[in-house]
Amino acid sequence: MVTTMVRPIDKETRFGLVGGEERTLGVAIGGQRIAVTGAAGQLGSYLIHAIAGAGATPIAIGHRGGPGVDAAVDITDARALDAAIDNARPDAIIHAAAMTDVDGCEKDAQRANQINHVGARNIALAAVRSGAYLVAVSTDFVFSGTASPYAEDAATDPISVYGASKRAGELSVLEASESFAIARTAWVYGGKGKHFPRSILNLLAARPTIEVVEDERGNPTFAGDLAQALVQLVSRRLPGIVHLTNEGTTSRFGLAREVASLAGLDSERVQPTTVEAFLQKYPLPARRPADSSLMNQRAAEHGVRLRPWPDALAHYIPHLAAELPPGLVSER
Repeated sequence: MVTTMVRPIDKETRFGLVGGEERTLGVAIGGQRIAVTGAAGQLGSYLIHAIAGAGATPIAIGHRGGPGVDAAVDITDARALDAAIDNARPDAIIHAAAMTDVDGCEKDAQRANQINHVGARNIALAAVRSGAYLVAVSTDFVFSGTASPYAEDAATDPISVYGASKRAGELSVLEASESFAIARTAWVYGGKGKHFPRSILNLLAARPTIEVVEDERGNPTFAGDLAQALVQLVSRRLPGIVHLTNEGTTSRFGLAREVASLAGLDSERVQPTTVEAFLQKYPLPARRPADSSLMNQRAAEHGVRLRPWPDALAHYIPHLAAELPPGLVSER
């Protein structure tokens, strides 16, 4: 194991925590260069905004070139990645690139391992070489969902290829340097792509009623809040495993009803079902944890907390509604 010497910072700054509270950060990141992998993805776009808002310089690394991407590189190509990191000269790296299609991972375990395991290992070794601090984003799917709520030191027992590949990536990062961090999160939504609240509103636009499982629980997490928390984590250079989710848990059914209500729709149009009944109608390759609720203990001890999930969702849904076609929301 290597102890990475991260570059010293001699200032302090203040951040507004997501819930409106302000605390002094342990170190400032103003003037720092922070690389983000997966910069064109769901979380990456929020990270670029959060980093710039903190006075640091974001360096957007994506799999493909395009608007807003500073460097296009395949993270499974160690040599190309090393060159990209050398050129970027980051003080810190937030590794948000991943193969997150749970069923896609189950169908193509080799590709999932290459991206989620080998890619994370390559990022960690490149960070060691460059002297940058690293935070790698991980998932609640490293747990089976049979012993929740899960603290940071809980034993992992993934039940899917996705969860196993992400756990292997975690181990690679932690083995590379005791200075690095793993930030597990769950049920992330927000941004332009596919995510649970968007899917619920699209389904309600097409059908009079929908069924959503009530026996699968977790922590809904707004990507914008997660990005802010990750920037705070970087500012503290906190090592080891942390859990970063919006506070509180709910079921998929409870979340879907809240989405409908906040969008001005009749929440009774969302009806409960069970995972067993759902899978009989719509078989899926990968198993999901029944209750993967995470506890944020370590990060909270250092002042990094996310607001309650209903507050975050209430903030986000009007933004989502504005993106949808006219007439899709608000029956009231």
